[in-house]
Amino acid sequence: WFENKYPGWYSKYGKWWENYNRLAYPGRNKPIAFEEVGYQYPHRCWTCMVPALIREDMVVEKVDDQWRTYCSETCYWTDAVAFRSEYEGRPTPNMGRLTGFREWETLHHDKDLADIVQDLGYVRDDGKTLVGQPHLDLDPKKMWTIDDIR
Repeated sequence: WFENKYPGWYSKYGKWWENYNRLAYPGRNKPIAFEEVGYQYPHRCWTCMVPALIREDMVVEKVDDQWRTYCSETCYWTDAVAFRSEYEGRPTPNMGRLTGFREWETLHHDKDLADIVQDLGYVRDDGKTLVGQPHLDLDPKKMWTIDDIR
């Protein structure tokens, strides 16, 4: 349907959706995000959290003793220059500093995926079955549980 309506769709997205379908059920594989499917998770901008997809615009710099990725010079400038305690000689104590646990990777570093899912409350009333499923089959034997992602 997509290929007929949007020529070229399959060559761009088809393989990924074939993999998605192949990996949709538990027991034979890990969740699709942890399987090799020819897709690399992109870096996200430290400032705006948008995926940094255009390599020519991307900036990688050490700020506050931490390597950070930015989608553009503007986002780098915002974090490294503007959002400081002082800007152009003027104190700026109320500026929105970009600190703390800002993204998934930092917040959940070194945690087991099953523990993260439970902590976030993404399990059904039985305490094991995941709320989100990568398919619409409601057969309990085909639904992902905490044990499948541990």
